[in-house]
Amino acid sequence: MEKTKSVLILAMVLVFGSCSSKQRVAVSPPTSKVPPPQALPVQSLRPPAQAVEAQSQDPVGILIARVEAAYNQGMKEYRSGNLQAAKQHFDRALSLLLESKMDIQDNNRLDAEFEKVVENTYGLEVDTMENGDTLSQNEYEPAPIDSFSGLTFPVDPKVRARIQRELLSVRSDLPLVSNDYVAGFITYFQNHEQGFIERVLQRVGIYQPMISAVLRQNGLPQDLIYLAAAESAFNPLAVSRAGARGMWQFMASRAREYGLQINRWVDEREDPLESTEAAAHHLKDLYHEFGDWYLAMAAYNCGPLNVQKAVEDTGYANFWKLRELHALPTETENYVPIIIATALIAKDPRAYGFDVRPDPPLREDHVVVTAPTDLRLVAELIDRPVKELVSLNPSLLSWATPMNEAKYVLNLPVGTKQEFEKRIAEVPPSERIWWRAYRVKGGETLMAIARKYRIRETTLASVNHLESGDDPEAGTYLILPLPPGREALYREGHFYSYRIRRGDTLGAIAARFHVDLSQLRRWNHLRGSQIIAGRILRLYGGKERTAWADGGGSRAKWNGHVYEYRVRQGDTLGLIATHFHVTVADLRLWNHLRSSTILVGQTLRLNSPSRTRRVAYKSERRTESASAYHYRIQRGDTLGLIADRFNVTVAQIRRWNHLDGSIIIPGETLTLYRVSED
Repeated sequence: MEKTKSVLILAMVLVFGSCSSKQRVAVSPPTSKVPPPQALPVQSLRPPAQAVEAQSQDPVGILIARVEAAYNQGMKEYRSGNLQAAKQHFDRALSLLLESKMDIQDNNRLDAEFEKVVENTYGLEVDTMENGDTLSQNEYEPAPIDSFSGLTFPVDPKVRARIQRELLSVRSDLPLVSNDYVAGFITYFQNHEQGFIERVLQRVGIYQPMISAVLRQNGLPQDLIYLAAAESAFNPLAVSRAGARGMWQFMASRAREYGLQINRWVDEREDPLESTEAAAHHLKDLYHEFGDWYLAMAAYNCGPLNVQKAVEDTGYANFWKLRELHALPTETENYVPIIIATALIAKDPRAYGFDVRPDPPLREDHVVVTAPTDLRLVAELIDRPVKELVSLNPSLLSWATPMNEAKYVLNLPVGTKQEFEKRIAEVPPSERIWWRAYRVKGGETLMAIARKYRIRETTLASVNHLESGDDPEAGTYLILPLPPGREALYREGHFYSYRIRRGDTLGAIAARFHVDLSQLRRWNHLRGSQIIAGRILRLYGGKERTAWADGGGSRAKWNGHVYEYRVRQGDTLGLIATHFHVTVADLRLWNHLRSSTILVGQTLRLNSPSRTRRVAYKSERRTESASAYHYRIQRGDTLGLIADRFNVTVAQIRRWNHLDGSIIIPGETLTLYRVSED
């Protein structure tokens, strides 16, 4: 008996000992030893071991883990210099949060995660803009297809009867049908979206010859042109909420699959010809896969895998039956009816009450540039507005032609090719980024021009094959041999100084003088956002923008629930956030923005920050006697990581340190306070 009891006890000891050993979790030491301020509670960046099992049953924890994985991969790509890949991972992190169907604003953990990702992504975008001279002239527009998603309409019997009559006489190489879905969209376009149809009818004249030629070469129906009409209204600079771009609204992954380049110099989704050829190949592949043009169109919108799954789940390879069963995504249900409705109106506009004259076909000259060349130099050499060059080359993302291509085809206004080739030969290939051209005005002397641009008169004369003292005739062109980086300062306008006042931030100063934050940093050789009262800032350009507050405020209108602000030329998310005393994260969350790109004419929602940042603002209690602590920034730190480590928010750190953006510099010191909650 005693022997049996001993055996049982020994077995129990072994069992419990084994269980205990299985529950131990090894925790790696932190990679960098940063002593935190003594009086602040330190929050570990790793979840406690005992929380791992609970998190596996926690939907919020699972979502945050997925967001963190995408975010950390983005940081890895960013540190490796792969900016495009980094942006894709950051966009993925934001998409996971925005598309989760969880209430981000009412969940403190999700709210903090969203703010961290947004603030650090915004910092990345600002840093990228400062290190690459982005092309600010492009005027992007929201893709019209986004505004039609999920709409339903009553059907006008008169419209339905008109469609039936039109189908008897209209010619089409696509199967056009009449049903309540198509009739509902035609009624909607006639009564509410006349502007969309008018843009389609106007722009189709520009691009129809080119699109028709590409479709013909690929053996495709000519009426597929109306897919581009519905997607973008034939606008190469259309951008969707999901990040699709161009006339044919390609997402980046699909664009690369069909050979379109996307890098820091070009985005060929915005090139009308290149994107049309890619779209033709994609549509051809989809038709071969499904054998039906309606299903091919649906797959173009939501992806072939979604359509294939819908067919397999229902057993119907028919778009209208899939729509009836709601087997496709909501936006795809309306996609084919929108294309058919647009095609029917465009084929006989007057029958539906439209009378718009199409624009003339696009005509342009093509030249091959063999060295990176600035568009502003090109515009000066041919005496055309630089905006015209930008519109002819919409795929260019910077002021210069790509530096990674030995031969780049540049589009010029028709009739200017010979003039350009003659004058560009006077500019050495290595200087075509920096040098400029100048048209001499009446009465100007060589000395005066040299003094104006701070160039030696002998150098200016030598470059232009003149003798010192020889004054050029009015109307002739001079090549200006400007040193690298100096040209921008001459274009900015009048130079003056501004003495920093107590309470100023870089963002507020930039908004006051209507200049970009990146310009202000560049002019003053600033790496971060910290400024000191009493110091002098160099400024170029506009007058002090004292009226912005009134003008900006008057454009924020109360609609009964929230304020709505209409974006103007020159606005940025940072500028708008500064003026309305909210954060960039707020603006992104309220408007479901995945990046900091905003479009002129776009309407932004402006909620009250006290409603959406209760933890950060409502419950924070900080007294004048609260002790301040100082943290020295380490390599690899971000505001989000520091906020997590010290159990505060990014917005608080920015407010305490007068930071306008999210860029921080290793070695600098941040001021932190203890935050207590009621």
